[in-house]
Amino acid sequence: MAGKNNGLSFCSVSSRVEVRSKDDGKKFIKGVIPYDKESENLGYFVEIIRKGAFSRSVKDGDIICMWAHNSQYVLGRSSAKTLVLEDRDDGLHFECELSNASWASDVYEAIERGDVPGVSFGFRVVQDKWTRFEGDQPSLRELLDVDLFEISVGVAFPAYPDASASTRELFKEAGIDVDKVSAVLARAKCGNDCLNEDDVMVFRNAISSLEKFIPVPKPVSSEPAYLGRAREIEILEAETTIGD
Repeated sequence: MAGKNNGLSFCSVSSRVEVRSKDDGKKFIKGVIPYDKESENLGYFVEIIRKGAFSRSVKDGDIICMWAHNSQYVLGRSSAKTLVLEDRDDGLHFECELSNASWASDVYEAIERGDVPGVSFGFRVVQDKWTRFEGDQPSLRELLDVDLFEISVGVAFPAYPDASASTRELFKEAGIDVDKVSAVLARAKCGNDCLNEDDVMVFRNAISSLEKFIPVPKPVSSEPAYLGRAREIEILEAETTIGD
């Protein structure tokens, strides 16, 4: 089923960036975000960017190229024509002309050495399609139309890291299997008809495990506050009388 999602997402792709330089000293970084290639398993689902998913953004958007998603290090921008984008059949090709900033030279050198060959991009989904398969095969998410905001080079790690060991341990102590919940959440993206009774039970068990951590509210007395205070005064007066 096709769906809409207004959340901002980041995705790494298996595409190696390259560098080139001209005789006049200008330096460039170029690469491609491929179409119709499956990503790694992103938590019980894989992602595919379909041809044309970026077409609208390339035509109408103002896309920036950054160093590892860091907005303080902008390498180029499409509106300034320092980032050139070309939407081809095999993917979105990009080439960024670097400035003379020292840090831009550092990025160039790190990529040239092969230390940080990854590419990642930030986007918001306009239209996608989810397909669920039988058994343990991960669900498939196809990106059909996205708002592309930025392309990042010099990425060393995937944009979708697994839950940290400490986080997993917290959930485990609470009685929640993170892997199972993640798998069901991925299948739920396909629609309610994609969930079976076992999937629903995973959700119910997780909710039940979390409910025990919700503090029980203290009972609120229906007696007006001034009556309670008056009763305290009566008790104090009675105790004083007895003492006399």
